[in-house]
Amino acid sequence: MNSLKTKLVVGISLFILLLFGITAFLFASETRRDLTQDIFRNARSYAELTAERISNDYNLYIPQDSFIYFNREIKDKFEKFEDLESVEIINYEGEILYDSITDNEKRYEGNARTVDSIYKKEQVESKIPSARTLNTNRTVYLKRNDEGETVYVDRSENNIAPLAPDERVDYLVQPASEELSVVYHISYANLEKRVWQSVMRSMLMAIFGIGIGVFLAYFFAKTITQPLKKLTDGVGIIAKGDFKHRVDVKTKDEVSVLADAVNKMAAELDESTKALVYKERVAKELELASKIQKELLPTQIPKIQGIDISAGLIPAEEIGGDCYDFIKIDEENLIMYLGDVTGHGVPSGIVVSIANALIYNYAGDTDMVTLLTQVNRILKEKTSANMFITLVMMKWMAEQNKMSYVSAGHEQLIKYEAATGKVALLPSGGIALGMLPDISKILKEIDVEMAEGDVVIAYSDGIPEAWKNTKEMYGMANLKRALSEYGSLANAHAIRNAILSDVKEYMGDYKQQDDITLLVLKRPGGPTIAPTVGIDLKRPE
Repeated sequence: MNSLKTKLVVGISLFILLLFGITAFLFASETRRDLTQDIFRNARSYAELTAERISNDYNLYIPQDSFIYFNREIKDKFEKFEDLESVEIINYEGEILYDSITDNEKRYEGNARTVDSIYKKEQVESKIPSARTLNTNRTVYLKRNDEGETVYVDRSENNIAPLAPDERVDYLVQPASEELSVVYHISYANLEKRVWQSVMRSMLMAIFGIGIGVFLAYFFAKTITQPLKKLTDGVGIIAKGDFKHRVDVKTKDEVSVLADAVNKMAAELDESTKALVYKERVAKELELASKIQKELLPTQIPKIQGIDISAGLIPAEEIGGDCYDFIKIDEENLIMYLGDVTGHGVPSGIVVSIANALIYNYAGDTDMVTLLTQVNRILKEKTSANMFITLVMMKWMAEQNKMSYVSAGHEQLIKYEAATGKVALLPSGGIALGMLPDISKILKEIDVEMAEGDVVIAYSDGIPEAWKNTKEMYGMANLKRALSEYGSLANAHAIRNAILSDVKEYMGDYKQQDDITLLVLKRPGGPTIAPTVGIDLKRPE
């Protein structure tokens, strides 16, 4: 016990153990506080971004008895926020319409459920975003002042203390519509797991450091003391989060190797942290871009005499490459179009936005050939050579009960004749926009006779190319068959739902590979049958 080596071994061992113990404790405490705050901030952002979408999905799927699709959407949202424990949808009268825990497999069909917590009921009735804490049992309401900053208030809207760094939230209540609020229950299981992992890593590093210290102190007591102290100090700095710090040890022995390993670890931690932050930022930006793109789709279909119209779009990814829209020239004339950019994702979404803007810019020219020629000229100049858009533009003239269209390399329109029940492909033509500088001589306007009860559909290639597995896809034969079966439904909306349901049923659980868009035009009148099918869309009309 009196030998220098023994004292050095014991001293270094105790020093390293104490250093790593304090570091682990401080790091765990700091990490717990930081993660607690991050979970609350992320939960708020997530609630603000998804509450309206959850409400829209509920109002879209549940009235159509499409609970499976609605539940699938909810589970998809769980995957995007790992600290979400459960979700409730509650109306402002305090009735629980959906609970992701109890309604996991099928829709609840029992007696009406009401909120059993007076605090939660008050939060829902307030129609103000709010949170209920776990460890302090208080309710805070979140309002924004004139400067856009979040202000913490009580139920009477008096200012109160904000959440402390270690104050945990049990659930958030986020108003989602005029009728509903969404309640997000937060889980801290992942937080404790991450903190425990950090502590275990620190403990393992401490044990490793003690072992190395004992071994080196025993054999190299005189030469190892200073480098080892430098090493332990450096590790302490890195453990506190300064990943740019490097340990400068040049003893050309095992201590130097260990120092290099620590420096490499710090560099990798620095890169990993940056990559994680970047990934989270890109994911949030894509989610926001997807929301913006969906908001650019028409929210209403113009009403015009003599024709019944319905349309829908189901994107394959966050950002889609399909588009459709309606331009009402006057009370008697309506222009509508459906386009499909090559591929899907962000580049296709950008081209879609450009094409929409150009069509609206030139919409004053009601000659469709001239309009599309002008749009093509700009697209050719402003987009890359490998990006182009196929598009079909249609015009309905109510006074003449006449329809015409111009195809720019798009899929052939399909017509259903009510009198005979026959389905036929209409002539194709033209060339995709953005491929050639001048297409004025290639485009051609074609008239279509539409008797009472006749139906014309336009669609993107995501329908015939919808895959059932790696070898089988929906195809034109199935699409023509579906229109033949459902063309006599009472209205365009029912026909749209029936066809899209047919496509979805064919696909089953196979991943959707491309955007799916459908536009249905029906002349009122003629023999009809009642609609019997529905479809879940990412965005309602």
